[in-house]
Parts: sequence; C-alpha cells; structure tokens
Amino acid sequence: MNDSMFLGASLALESKNQQRLVLPPHHLTTHGVLVGMTGSGKTGLLTVIIEEAARAGVPVLCVDVKGDMANLLLAFPDFAPQT
Repeated sequence: MNDSMFLGASLALESKNQQRLVLPPHHLTTHGVLVGMTGSGKTGLLTVIIEEAARAGVPVLCVDVKGDMANLLLAFPDFAPQT
C-alpha cells in the first residue's frame, strides 16, 4: 500500500503557493459521497480518487446513478489514454 493518495493541489485565494492535497489510504475506511452542482468537477475528482485508490490497493465500489463513470469506460475501452 502506498503512503498517500495524491488528489491534486489547493490554492488559497490570497496566495500563489500551491499546496499538495494528499490523503492517507487508511482514512478510507467507510463510505463517502461526492455531491456538487453541474460542472463543478465531481466526475473529474471521482476519477482521480478511484485511480489513486486503485494505485494504493484500496477497493472501490462506485455507484454512479447518472452513468458518467461507465461512459468514460466506453470512451477508453482498453484503459489507454490515447484514442
């Protein structure tokens, strides 16, 4: 298992210094939910979280009632970023 899951960076409005946003895999011990307005970046964040969880050996069960994650699989059927 990896030491941390890289989820991106945070940037305060009054600062120009980015700070890495990392999460230890052992913090993912129960359920989670991701909500937000249309266009707020939920699918992008969820993709990163799933990729980092898989890299860290954390099992993921994703219930996506809208089907965005399944549509990503259709766009990249062999999991290769080149299309």
